[in-house]
Amino acid sequence: MYKLLLVTNITVIALPGIPLLKWDMFLIAIFFLQFWRQRKVLAVESEPFPYERPFKFLVVSWFLSTIFAYIGFLGAVSQFIKNVFEQLVIVWMMWKLIDVRKDLPFIIKWFSVAFLFISLYGCYEYKLQANPLVEYEATLIKEEDRAVVFTYDAERGRGYRVQSVFEHAIGAGINWSMFLVFILSLVVVYRYKLKNKYFVWTSTLLAVPCVFFANSRAPILFLMLAIWAVISFKNKRTFQLLVVGMVGFVIVSPYLADYAANVLSIFDSKAQDEVGGSNAEMRFNQLAAAIALLEQSPFVGFGFKFLNGMNNSLTAALLGMESMWFGILTQFGLLGVAANLFYAYYALWKVPHHYKSKPVFFFSLAYWVVGSLTSVPGMLIYMYYLFIIIFIKLSPQYDKRIAHGNERQTNGKKRF
Repeated sequence: MYKLLLVTNITVIALPGIPLLKWDMFLIAIFFLQFWRQRKVLAVESEPFPYERPFKFLVVSWFLSTIFAYIGFLGAVSQFIKNVFEQLVIVWMMWKLIDVRKDLPFIIKWFSVAFLFISLYGCYEYKLQANPLVEYEATLIKEEDRAVVFTYDAERGRGYRVQSVFEHAIGAGINWSMFLVFILSLVVVYRYKLKNKYFVWTSTLLAVPCVFFANSRAPILFLMLAIWAVISFKNKRTFQLLVVGMVGFVIVSPYLADYAANVLSIFDSKAQDEVGGSNAEMRFNQLAAAIALLEQSPFVGFGFKFLNGMNNSLTAALLGMESMWFGILTQFGLLGVAANLFYAYYALWKVPHHYKSKPVFFFSLAYWVVGSLTSVPGMLIYMYYLFIIIFIKLSPQYDKRIAHGNERQTNGKKRF
């Protein structure tokens, strides 16, 4: 739960010339060491980790790129360790530690509490058109040039973009979308009976306007794709939620009128020109620059943090590398592309098909489509995987596999 509120600028060590040690990385490392020491007691999962192979492939790709990094191994290794722990190790630990039948009520309760606060603060930020919390967090690092601050003035481009407690408005909107689809999936797909349902629904529905207050196309596209996880025209609850959604939309539509052009800009180039921001031409220019850099180091790329040491017309043309693939091409080369395509195959086909899980597929589809079309700063990757793990462990196929495994163990004991 702490990761919802623990942002980039909260650090353990922030000294000149030394890589930042942030509380997020520090706590994950502590939890991992504690888990590893007592894994035989703490681990509750016997089913193999479904993403084990692609994760291993990613580690190999990252490590080779770190060995041959443009800025040198010592300069890149800290980011390698950070990525391994914050994007892979924590996911593996969640798989091993979460007993969904036992832990789900706790997860729903405290995520609802957290998102109630996050959404209320988002509404406050929308009204204030400023974020005092983010401004304060930026002061927690003594060296101002190392602070990470993504704020947008109301006068710039499409207007003010709400981010609440998160690091960036894009990630904030996606996080609200994930929470919304998570709760809807539990109720509609898995027919989960919520405790304190009025409180949970209040927290969930408050996330809806906040997705629009983020004033970014990526969260809306993510929601439009992920929401198909709960749509089934054979399910009566789908129609009930559609009615509630339509009534709710009529009520809040006056407050969302300013964001109509932002929604339309996903489909209409004229609307895109009106709201501003990156367009297809800018993306293609970034892609051309990424490919040109790839040609200089095709197999393993330039490694982590290469932009810290490389400054030329091609790196300038990358801008913010507004697609996951631009970063993959330049940092990890063709090996990284192969690793991520293998990862995408698991995420979009093998795992959803293996567990016959519609929510897992559409959640994954939303992430891979949005991440391919734009950057997703501030998106909580751990929360994305947490919800996917819960969907997997709630699936009937998972229950069958566990029951089959228990039966085999019982038969084995009888045999001996």
